[in-house]
Parts: sequence; structure tokens; C-alpha cells
Amino acid sequence: MGDRLTVTASVERVITDAAFVVRDVDLTDGTLLVLITGPSIPAPPQLVTVQGTVIRFSHRDLTDRYDLGPPGPYRAFEGGRALVAQEITVR
Repeated sequence: MGDRLTVTASVERVITDAAFVVRDVDLTDGTLLVLITGPSIPAPPQLVTVQGTVIRFSHRDLTDRYDLGPPGPYRAFEGGRALVAQEITVR
């Protein structure tokens, strides 16, 4: 964890203004949770390139920082990898 990652993938779904899911066959589980603090979030099915830092996702630990809302939509990502975006480019 803490590694830098750049991924280009399509936006599968938006969970909140600070969290969305991307899908690509090259990702380990096919999907990756992306957390942002920026002003805008891309919409499905936009193709995005995201540069950021890989973290271990914990809804309890991150909910206040990212205003994640209820834990239900995040259950599949709990304890797994998430990407904290520093830069997002919509293709």
C-alpha cells in the first residue's frame, strides 16, 4: 500500500461525490474504488485516467474524510485496495 498507480479505465458507477468505481480487465478484481476530493466526478461510461496512491480501504476510517455515506455500496471493497486520486483526466 502507498504505491503510486496510474490506471485508465471506464467509470462503472458513481457512489457519492467523492467515490466512484472504475472497471477494466487489467485490474485484479476487474474493478477499483476511486476516492477524490476534487470539485467534479466523472460519469459512467466515461473513460478516465486516474493517477493516485493505493490505500487499504476501510469505510469506518475514511468515511469522515471523504463523506462516503452509508457502508452498503462499499462492502465489496472493504479491506481491499482503493485509489486516492491526485489527478483525473477524462478521455
